[in-house]
Amino acid sequence: MLLILGKLNYLKTNTMKKLLLLTTFLLVLFSCSPEEETQAPTNTVEATTPETETVVVQYTLTATAGDGGNVTSGGTFDDGTEVVITASPNEGYRFTGWEGNSSTSESLTITLNSNQTYQAIFELIPIYTLTVTAGEGGTVSTEGGEFEEGTELELTATPNEGYRFDGWEGIESNESTITLSVTSDTELSPIFNLMIQSPASYGVDEYWGQIVDFEPEFFFSSDLPEFAREGLEETVKLASNYFGLYGPIEVWSVSKDASSSEKREIEAVFCERRSSRKDHWDRFIDYDSCVSLNEFEEIGSSISGQRYYGYHIMYHRNDFTFANNSDYRNYAMTTMTHEYTHIVQLANLFTKEEEDRPDGIRKRVDWGPIFFSEGTAVYYAEFIQRKLRQNGTPVENAPNVDSQGGSLRNKMREFMENDIIPYIDSCPNFNIWDVNYSTRETCSPYRLGAWGVAYLLDKVNDQDAFWKTLWPNIDEMGWDGAFEFTFGVTMEQFNQEFLEFLELPIEEQLEIIPDI
Repeated sequence: MLLILGKLNYLKTNTMKKLLLLTTFLLVLFSCSPEEETQAPTNTVEATTPETETVVVQYTLTATAGDGGNVTSGGTFDDGTEVVITASPNEGYRFTGWEGNSSTSESLTITLNSNQTYQAIFELIPIYTLTVTAGEGGTVSTEGGEFEEGTELELTATPNEGYRFDGWEGIESNESTITLSVTSDTELSPIFNLMIQSPASYGVDEYWGQIVDFEPEFFFSSDLPEFAREGLEETVKLASNYFGLYGPIEVWSVSKDASSSEKREIEAVFCERRSSRKDHWDRFIDYDSCVSLNEFEEIGSSISGQRYYGYHIMYHRNDFTFANNSDYRNYAMTTMTHEYTHIVQLANLFTKEEEDRPDGIRKRVDWGPIFFSEGTAVYYAEFIQRKLRQNGTPVENAPNVDSQGGSLRNKMREFMENDIIPYIDSCPNFNIWDVNYSTRETCSPYRLGAWGVAYLLDKVNDQDAFWKTLWPNIDEMGWDGAFEFTFGVTMEQFNQEFLEFLELPIEEQLEIIPDI
């Protein structure tokens, strides 16, 4: 019995151990890692996700036109699309802008990022009347009419024989051909004046020193370009309008490149004129003697207005091969105003007597130092053209002031820095009489003289003092007396004052120059 019970306990104990081992095995089996699981062959199925469809955003562009025109249509477009719309005015209308955009261009580029609306705006173009009346003495290329605002017209005034064109009534211009932009009702009339010819003969004292009403006479070599002829005539006219027309005056101009035959041709005219007029130029009474002088071989720009002639001659010779219309007018305005200034000075010297002056040059009594005769010519040549522009006098056919160094102060600075300061040590403590043609390469009577003239004009606050006060009083007071009367200092006092002025800084010196 005890043996049977012992076996039963043994079996029970072994069974429990086996169950415990089986349970442990199963737990280990089902707790294996994923890596261990993937080692066993398995059948798998992959899941797929369908792609999301893209939605395109679109916007509407609305383009309309106001009265007077049309515009390319708008439409519906993808976001970010660039669309160009264009406005086109009807006849008689003009495009003025867009409602919805500040652009004034007829074509507008729009980048769509929202619904947008634009309207093209048009306005009726105003119509204006241009009335042109020729009057007596010439013709004009159009009688005018009705024109849309902004219309550009070219008008040309042509004087009849014996008349000259002197500008326009209704517009500021001395150009015979103008381009007019019609912006209002306008009345225009060319001004033609009868040309009073210089007398065929006159006495030595008949017109000297007088303002005359007859024209200067111009004589040109046959090869001279038309623009050169016009430039000389126009600039002499501008200078004489400023100073007054002293006469009689002859202007003789020859091209530097004129052939021998062309020079002989104009020389023959010159000599025949001298001989036929018996005009007190004794050496030219004999025609053969005149021709032998070859007067036009070497002349530059100069004047020959000796008192015993009773008239003034201006010689002019230049190289025109380099020049275009603008370049030459620029040159002519400065050169001819320079020479005409000498005529004004000469016209106020009535004596026929000459003297040996302190500078060793024989000149008419009371001519004055070369420093002032050339200094005034240089200064007034630069001053007058700028003063005319400041006063509104058209100088279209004369030089552009910009090409002359801009303002008068810029031009005088150029003289001081380029022609005076580099050489001032070559002429220390000079006497005004010693600055003459012999010192032109160092102590220039032209540039240095121009600054001396500017100094005196500023001193008396009168830019016209030389030709309105000094020169007209020389005949009665003599040079020294008229100088002190005009400027309040003697020549010696001026000489010292000017030397001290030259020691000042350039910016301080420029303060005396008119701001024109």
